[in-house]
Amino acid sequence: MTDTSKADEDAAAAAVLAEAVLAEAGELLRISASRSLTVRLTGSLAVHAHCGARAPLLPAMGRRPYRDIDLIGYSKQKRQIASLFEERGYVLDPAIKQAQEFGLKRFVYEHPASHLKADVFFDELVMAHTIGFQGRLELDSPTITVTDLLLTKLQIHEITENDLIDCIVLLAEHGTGEPDGPEIIDVDHVTGIMRKDWGFCRTTQLNLDKIAAALDRYPVLPPEVTSAVRQRTGILADAIESAPKSQKWKLRARVGDRVRWYEQVEDVTR
Repeated sequence: MTDTSKADEDAAAAAVLAEAVLAEAGELLRISASRSLTVRLTGSLAVHAHCGARAPLLPAMGRRPYRDIDLIGYSKQKRQIASLFEERGYVLDPAIKQAQEFGLKRFVYEHPASHLKADVFFDELVMAHTIGFQGRLELDSPTITVTDLLLTKLQIHEITENDLIDCIVLLAEHGTGEPDGPEIIDVDHVTGIMRKDWGFCRTTQLNLDKIAAALDRYPVLPPEVTSAVRQRTGILADAIESAPKSQKWKLRARVGDRVRWYEQVEDVTR
């Protein structure tokens, strides 16, 4: 088999997997809604769902096809959500099952037949930084809000090219300001978090710079998209910089980069 035919075969397999992931995510959300479970989509599938007009830019920029399902729910419904996955034949990762004893607010499932994987967070996303979702899941459906979705990307310490592409497309599609619905990036909500948490703020500022710098790497981007994303990253950066900071933020800022300001994802156990 030639390298070209192998690449074509791999691309076809990735496309088939992406379609299966999309179909299964839709079914999980449909069943959740029918049972009055507050479960919302996040991750790459949610980016695609939120960006109807600009979604074609994702593959055009080389964004990897989605390979798994990321969801967020409330821990008060953890038992019902677990039952849903068990009914559909998913198996809980043994390591995650054991970690529940230590208060880990996360399920990781895999289907033994289809090998589809699903990650379910409860109440908060705990990665390099922690994002709380109590009272926020009701603001949009079937995904989390575009504001929260952007935050899940900005919290990544070692941000990947795929994540940068997601951020560019999100910012290309959605304006910034005071929200009149879930499709506007809520600057006040973002700054409200950043002004209290120096570490999250530091990572976010670095990532906003990386997003702006990445724009020049994608000649496929129309000039109006590049301009809009550059403007919106600037608005967010300026708002974060000018927001009055808490005393805790100021104290941590004195230490700066001399002490690690983010969680190493593999060390997160709560």
